[in-house]
Amino acid sequence: MRHSTPWILAALLSTYVAQGAENKGEGRSGALSLKTERVVVFKDGYALLVKQAEAVADSRGVTFTEEVPDTAVLGTFWAWSDHGPALRSMRAEWREQEVEREERGTCTDPASILDANPGKRVTVELEGATLTGTVVLIPMTAASVPEQESSARPAPLGSASVVVPPALGQVIALSVPERGTVVLAGKDIRRVSGAELSLECKRKVRVTERRKRLSFDFGAEAAGKALSVRLVYFTPGLRWIPTYRLETKKAGEGALALQAELVNELEDIRGAPFDLVVGVPNFRFRDIASPLSLESVLRNALTQAAPSLMNSAGPMDNALFTQRAGEWRGGAAGDEQGDAPRIPDFGGPAESPDFFIHPLAAMELPKGSRAVVPLWREDVKTQDLYTLDVQVHRNEGDADTVQYGNSRSSMGSPSPLRLARAEVWHQLELKNGTQYPWTTGPVLVMREQVPQAQELLTYTPRGGDTLVPLTVATDVRALHEEVELERKQNALQSNRNSYALIRKKGTITLTNPRAERTPLRIRLSTGGKVNEVTGDGRAKVDDFRPEDWGGNGLAAVNSHSEIEWTLTLEPGGHKTLTYEVSFWR
Repeated sequence: MRHSTPWILAALLSTYVAQGAENKGEGRSGALSLKTERVVVFKDGYALLVKQAEAVADSRGVTFTEEVPDTAVLGTFWAWSDHGPALRSMRAEWREQEVEREERGTCTDPASILDANPGKRVTVELEGATLTGTVVLIPMTAASVPEQESSARPAPLGSASVVVPPALGQVIALSVPERGTVVLAGKDIRRVSGAELSLECKRKVRVTERRKRLSFDFGAEAAGKALSVRLVYFTPGLRWIPTYRLETKKAGEGALALQAELVNELEDIRGAPFDLVVGVPNFRFRDIASPLSLESVLRNALTQAAPSLMNSAGPMDNALFTQRAGEWRGGAAGDEQGDAPRIPDFGGPAESPDFFIHPLAAMELPKGSRAVVPLWREDVKTQDLYTLDVQVHRNEGDADTVQYGNSRSSMGSPSPLRLARAEVWHQLELKNGTQYPWTTGPVLVMREQVPQAQELLTYTPRGGDTLVPLTVATDVRALHEEVELERKQNALQSNRNSYALIRKKGTITLTNPRAERTPLRIRLSTGGKVNEVTGDGRAKVDDFRPEDWGGNGLAAVNSHSEIEWTLTLEPGGHKTLTYEVSFWR
């Protein structure tokens, strides 16, 4: 079958050029291309993005962008013009438009194989004939999506409706020596052969997409003028985590270094400077999406990509740090912590209300990537301190429990002698003489490149001090016991209840087998009223606390007491501390 049809090729070419020109100029007047010029990152997984773009307004004084943020927080989405007419309004909407796409796949018929190999020399077998020549490229228009197929497969919000069109390559042209250009119908081709033929088919299709658009109306006086638009919004998806390394030396010297670990699940950041904030912002509507995002729910990509970082309850943040074994500071006791490791939310209410900024130079941080950036390294003063924290829990019956940090020992035997092993913690006291506040974060303690411990460094302002627990000091021994001195039955009548008055004597025995002087700080918390303390201890009586008794049943008659001792044990020395406490039960 021979067709000398230059008019067919001319018609195809003219249609292709016309449609290309239509696509190129379709609705792009006033389009903005946003560029991120600053990123302010908080530790809780939120960030403030500052974006800027320039464009010439259309005939109505309107500019627009299709880069609409999906996760902007309610009340934080702001835009303005740096110069020229003021912004009158913003409008977010869904728009449907036809776009051209290229699809790739494996060729499934001889005609498609020829269409995928323009310029190649091939042999084509037809019914009753064989032709050898060079495949001629025929410019094809993009196939439109059939209306009935598109309506049968509705697209969800924000996605494209893609329907695979009928296979292209139904008309094939060959340049055959001595015969010129031969146009073949694809259905007539039986077999194709040739050297190094590609089996990958490419086809252009036109599909209808539903896209977001954010328009900025500057009024008719801005028509045709160059405008600079700035956009600011607060959004989840970007977080920085402070991590410290403490190198201890002899004679109370040390070096503390801070680095920032960045987690980006928000968007590609290209060449923008970062500001890392020490402190946690108060955004009341942080979980509510701005209407301009055109989303009904605020999606937090960090929660999905890094659930261990974002879904923890924060058992070791500043608010609950008082409950740890090595750093109990009195007050309410928290629940027992489980054995499963959980990464805390390092922000907390103990952070400084005045934010401190660590600026970073412009950097690349694509979506899904992680980065570590060193921030500073400073010399610090360190001092060893050995601590013992004792919490005596009583109840309405006749059984008491002693807690050392997070561990508990039962003292419920009927014997009047109640003995339990106490745990003395070795801690490092750090003085913040640097120019930076220390934000809460994990700290790795090293000595001559040997790891000593990993703990949590809590927020410490400039000029303040903090304690970093290292380990239980097995070479400093402590024993705690309580013995009953007196019991008076029916000593108090209150609200038709009868109470017994109980007096007990507590003893803490400390021994230092080390060859060095050992500084010690002992704190004891108990239900009841402390009457006598030896060893220069300082006692404080306060209101009733339910955690002392496991409930409120004795709230009307009992109080709470705390004692603190500070002393130094000489090498090989020992010390006995005593107290007397009375309570109603």
